[in-house]
Amino acid sequence: MEQINARSIFSPATGFIQRGGFDWTCNPYVGCTYGCVYCYAAFLPQNRRPREDWGRWLQAKVNAVALARKQAPKVAGQAVYLSSVTDPYVPAERSLGLTRGILEEMADHQPRLVVQTRGPLVVRDIDVLVTFRAVRVNVSIPTDSEVIRQAFEPKAPPLERRWEALRELRAAGLPVGVCVTPMLPLADADHFVRRLAEFAPDVLVTQHFHDAGSGFGADTGEVARELLEQRGWTEDDYHRCVAALRKHLHVYEAEAGFFPPQRN
Repeated sequence: MEQINARSIFSPATGFIQRGGFDWTCNPYVGCTYGCVYCYAAFLPQNRRPREDWGRWLQAKVNAVALARKQAPKVAGQAVYLSSVTDPYVPAERSLGLTRGILEEMADHQPRLVVQTRGPLVVRDIDVLVTFRAVRVNVSIPTDSEVIRQAFEPKAPPLERRWEALRELRAAGLPVGVCVTPMLPLADADHFVRRLAEFAPDVLVTQHFHDAGSGFGADTGEVARELLEQRGWTEDDYHRCVAALRKHLHVYEAEAGFFPPQRN
């Protein structure tokens, strides 16, 4: 892990984040160590490292909290997405506490906040998150299979730990979203649908793999596509699962599911 000093910690929202209604993004880290082989962030123009190295490096913005202290007033009442090109709860966050520090600095200014993560460490910060009047925590759960998770997300937290985090967040009174984005092969689609229906998240987002066509912008790499093909999971399988989910829940597909919460 490399430590860097950033010039700013809040960046104007762009792309699907901006289209969803967000004003700002916040990324305490550059890169990510979860190593998800389908991650669109590896394909973004600002990632200048080889795509095949994605998941093997991380830069920590060590001045992030000091920057947030200075810059948080400008996001007051506006919509902030934490985070767009990294995970705010990578393992390094446990010792560095950059995400927690940013949350603490933002709390006095009350932006409308979405936290996007696959890291169960988010429950550590429940005491800060509950002080936001407009907040939602989105947790990524793209499959029901640990075998599939290990193939596509080799260094990401186990699925059951994410479900436990969702339960803790909800028990604390926090709105939660489940992001099945992208939907990976399922071991038991019917059971997965029932589990999501019984949990009934405040927001459910689904998506098949990114396809930028031109090779620029958000995309999915060949390794992930080959894994998908090897397991016989198709876009038709995805659509069948979404249709089953729609019998029980409102389903937002792709970009439509990423929007800021409203104030209570």
